[in-house]
Amino acid sequence: MGVIPIGREELEAYLKLRKHGEPVSIRGFQRLMGYNSPGKAERVLKKLEKMGLVERTPSGYIVGRDLPPELSSYIIIKGYMFPRTLLYALYASTVIIVYSILAEPPHPTLILLASIMAPYWIEVFREVRLLSRLRKGMH
Repeated sequence: MGVIPIGREELEAYLKLRKHGEPVSIRGFQRLMGYNSPGKAERVLKKLEKMGLVERTPSGYIVGRDLPPELSSYIIIKGYMFPRTLLYALYASTVIIVYSILAEPPHPTLILLASIMAPYWIEVFREVRLLSRLRKGMH
């Protein structure tokens, strides 16, 4: 069985359910998402279940623990999604800036340090663009 692509609507629903953190019924999900009909809520939940993102329990639908493959390079903190590389880029930048302030290295060293840091930030921007495309339903 192949990977089912996640669209904008499913991604938004997944993130809201993940932030909600508790099992929801179809009606509860309908209210959470602001849908007009329980039928639409059920269709979205069934699609999320088919993707393996939520599971149906006796108390309602609940988000699974693992992120889908399209989102494996992201982390979710308090319901907000960030590229993992953002943490690496911030750490590397902070270390390099503190070193540059305290040690006052020569300009060629600063250029070398900036070139070490640049790929991290390039990757962060690439992953933010990818997430934006996923939210718009593009793949």
